[in-house]
Amino acid sequence: MEQYFFPYKEFRRSQEAFVTEVYNCVKEGKSLIVHAPTGSGKSVSTLAPALKHAIDKDINILFLTSRHTQHKIVIDTLKEIKQKYKLNFLVSDIVGKKHMCSQQGAELANSREFTDWCKTLVENNKCNYYLNSKSKEKKVEREFLLKKLEEKNPLDVASFCEESKENSFCGFELSVDIGKKAKVIIADYFHVLNPSIREAILSKMNKKIGNSIIIFDEAHNLPDRCRDLMSENLTNNMIEMAFKEAKEEDELATKILELGYKLEELSREKITIDQYETLVKKDEFFDKVNEIQDYWKLIAELDLFADKIREKEKRSFVGSLARFLEKWVEQDDGFVRIIKKGHFKSGKNYIALSYRCLDPSIVLKPILNEAFSCIFMSGTLTPVDMYADIFGIKEIIKREYKDPFPRDNRLNLIVTGVTTKFTKRDNKMYEDIAKKCNNIIDKIPGNVIIFFPSYMFRDDVDFYLRNITSKKIFYEINGANKGEREGILDDFKKAKDKGAVLLAISNGSYGEGIDLPGDLLNGVVVVGLPLDKPDLETKELINYYDKKYGKGWDYGYVMPAFIKSLQNAGRCIRSETDKGVIVFLEERYLWERYFKIFPKDLNLKVTLTPEIEIEKFFKSEKIES
Repeated sequence: MEQYFFPYKEFRRSQEAFVTEVYNCVKEGKSLIVHAPTGSGKSVSTLAPALKHAIDKDINILFLTSRHTQHKIVIDTLKEIKQKYKLNFLVSDIVGKKHMCSQQGAELANSREFTDWCKTLVENNKCNYYLNSKSKEKKVEREFLLKKLEEKNPLDVASFCEESKENSFCGFELSVDIGKKAKVIIADYFHVLNPSIREAILSKMNKKIGNSIIIFDEAHNLPDRCRDLMSENLTNNMIEMAFKEAKEEDELATKILELGYKLEELSREKITIDQYETLVKKDEFFDKVNEIQDYWKLIAELDLFADKIREKEKRSFVGSLARFLEKWVEQDDGFVRIIKKGHFKSGKNYIALSYRCLDPSIVLKPILNEAFSCIFMSGTLTPVDMYADIFGIKEIIKREYKDPFPRDNRLNLIVTGVTTKFTKRDNKMYEDIAKKCNNIIDKIPGNVIIFFPSYMFRDDVDFYLRNITSKKIFYEINGANKGEREGILDDFKKAKDKGAVLLAISNGSYGEGIDLPGDLLNGVVVVGLPLDKPDLETKELINYYDKKYGKGWDYGYVMPAFIKSLQNAGRCIRSETDKGVIVFLEERYLWERYFKIFPKDLNLKVTLTPEIEIEKFFKSEKIES
C-alpha cells in the first residue's frame, strides 16, 4: 500500500485492482476510463496512486469535479494521506470565481456575467480585495497570511476564503498563490474545459496541462457540461432587457430594437403555423444582422457599451447579445442552429435562437492530446465503450469494477404492470402507479425517495398517493434555491424514525450528489424512464451519433435517460453496512434494449408484487443471492 500512498488498512472489493490500474496508467502516461460503483472509494483510489507518481516525477494533479460538495471529500482524503505518510505537499482548492468573491452582491450574477463584472472592477481599480492582493505595501501582510494558510493546508475553499476576506484579501488570488506551489489543484470542470479560463488559471499558477494528471470525477456529467460550455442562446426577452439597458443611448438602442425585429422576421419566415421549432442556417441570421450594421462593427459597439454598464452593475444584457453574435458564426460541424417560438403561461410570446453543441469531444480532444494522463471515473460510466466514443478517445484503457458491497444487503427489483410511456398515460395509470408506490413504501421501514420523470408526472401520481400513504410526504420544489433544497433534505432526514417519503425528480437536485448513509435512506423507487419527447436538438444529436458511430438512438436518447435512473438508484446503499431496496417501477426495463444496459452484478429480480419481496428482505438477515 505504501507504494501508492493508500491511507487505509484494507482495500475494498476490487479496490486494489483499481488502484494498481491507475498507478500503471499514470506511470506510463496513458489514460483510463473507469466505471466503479458507489462504495468503490473512487477518490482515494485515483488520488493515492496518482499522487505517488506526481511526487516521484515532479508533475501535478488536477482533480476536477462537477459539484462543490465533492471538494470536501477530496480535501479529507488528502489530509489522511498527508498524515499517514508524513508528506509535505500543498493543495489549492478553487471553485467558481464568483463563489470565492467577497464583494457584496457577487452571487446575483451568473458565471459569465460575473467574469465580465470582475474584469471591469479590476481594470478600473475598484476592488480593494484584489488591490490588496497585488499591493507592494501589503506584501509582508499577504505573505504572513499565506504562510498561516499553508500551515493549515489542505483547507477547504469556504474556510480559505473566509480567512482571506477577514484579512481584506481576494480569496481567488491567494488560492492562485498557493497553487503556484501546490502539487494538487482541486477545481471545477469549467476551470479546465473552458480554453480561456484554463489558459489564464494555469498560467497564473505556473502549471501546464502537459505536466498534469487530470482526474475527472463523476465523468458521466462531462458530455452535457461540454455541450453547454460551447452553446449560446438568444431570446426576444434578452433583446428587450438589452434595449432597456441601452435606452439612453438612442442610436445603439435603435439597433438593438432592430435586432429584435430581425429575430421576429426570421421566426415568421422559418417556422410554419403548425411548428414549434426548426433548423436555421448561419447565413440566414448573419445576413439579417448585416442589414442593421456591419456584423463585426455591431459586436464591437455592443461590447464597448457593455463594459460601461459593468462598471456600475454586475451584469450586462448588451454584453450577452455581443457574446451570442460572436458565437453564432463559429463552426458548423458538431453543432446545430435552431429557432423556436411559443408562448409563456402569461400569454406573452417568446422566440429563441440557439447555437447548440452536439459533440463534447470538441472540448475534450485538445485536453486529452496535451495532458500527461487523464482518468475518467464515475459510478455510472457504463458502458465504457460508449463514453470512450462520446469523449472522442481512440486509445484508452477501459475498466469496469463490480459493486463492492455485500449483495445480501441490497434488493434490486424490476416491477411490471405499470409504465410511464406517453401513449399509456391516463388517470388509471397514475392511480396504479400510486398504489404500487404505496405498497412499496409501506413495507420499507424508514425513509424512501421516489424519483419521477417530471414534476407534472409526479403531481399526477401524488394526487392519488397522498390520500393513501401513511408516511409524511416531502416534495422537491422546482426552482428552489440552495438553502431551500438543503432545508427539505434536513427535514427529511429528521423524519427517519417514523419514516417519510421524498417525491423527487430524476434530473433534479436530489437525483445525484446527495449522501444518505445508514438509516437515513432505506429505499429508492425509480418511476419509469426519464425519457423526454425528442425535441429537435435531441433528434439532431441522434442523427449526429448515427452518422458518426451508427448508434444514434442509444448514444443520443436512451443512454442519457438510463444513466439518470442508475444515478437515482445510487442514492441508496452508501456503505458496506447499509441495507436497502431499489425498485425500478417500469415494465419497459425488461425490454432487451434497456435490460442489457444494467450492470451485470445487480442481481435483479422481476416481480408484479414488490411488497412481498420487500417484506421477506427486511425480515430475513440474508436473501438468496
